[in-house]
Amino acid sequence: MSEDLRCKDKVLLSVCTMDWCDLGVEFAKTIFSDVEVFCWDPGDAWPEHLENWEGDWIISYRGDFIFPERIYKKARKGAINLHPAPPRYRGLGSQHYAIYYGDETYGSTCHHMAPSVDSGQIIDVANFAIAPGATASSLRMHVGISCLQQFARLMSDYIVQGKPLPVSEYRWGDRLYKQSELKDWMLTMRENEPDHRCFK
Repeated sequence: MSEDLRCKDKVLLSVCTMDWCDLGVEFAKTIFSDVEVFCWDPGDAWPEHLENWEGDWIISYRGDFIFPERIYKKARKGAINLHPAPPRYRGLGSQHYAIYYGDETYGSTCHHMAPSVDSGQIIDVANFAIAPGATASSLRMHVGISCLQQFARLMSDYIVQGKPLPVSEYRWGDRLYKQSELKDWMLTMRENEPDHRCFK
């Protein structure tokens, strides 16, 4: 029997129900020997079992669950989040804003968890140019690819090798974009510009 060369760190991998998360889970299982997959979607019950979790890493890869500090502090080596947007867009729905405001670049952000949403020390930002004619849907697809690549790179280059994670010079934007604000904004914009690319 061949020796299991996978990283022995105990990992809690937080995801939601989406294809990108399925791919991330498959990859994680190839490099970690002890992965607990925690899939949670908005509206799901509070995960009582997490109160007793202990381990090395909590990694939220596109996960929707917001970890309270009392839980993520149990991760002995670190608790990080993969955010499918650049640092200037904290929160949700940023692909719509980026297209509407004509941003030239977009990207995904990896950061340490902190008490406030999308506010922890930034580890890495993977930027890319927004393609001419891109829509909100195509940008969401592009950042999905970018975020998966970023996840695989940081896991392979740093975490499984026991190397310290990078420290980025990027800083978060001041505004936190909320779901309720996005709904109101899109309703207003649709009345004025119903065919804008940010709605496609």
